[in-house]
Amino acid sequence: MPIASTKNSTSPVILIAIVTLGLIAGYFYYNQALQDQALPIQPISIPAEDKLAKFKDLKLNFSSVDDLNFKVLRIFGESPVQPGSTGRVDIFAPF
Repeated sequence: MPIASTKNSTSPVILIAIVTLGLIAGYFYYNQALQDQALPIQPISIPAEDKLAKFKDLKLNFSSVDDLNFKVLRIFGESPVQPGSTGRVDIFAPF
């Protein structure tokens, strides 16, 4: 007994109506959602005094460089580091 094939075809008018209703519903949803989140932002108060004036006569203290503990430090190993050959030549090789 052969099975009759049923053709499921949707009219383009119905598809266009569904897309149009979705766009309209999305517009109203986002219009209302964004309207509730819009809060007034108050500007921060900026003091009138100059904060950079304290750096005008800046004195740096390098006395820690003259310390004996600092002068005893030694370099261990090679500096700068010389990179060696690492890894495989062919990364897709089966071995």
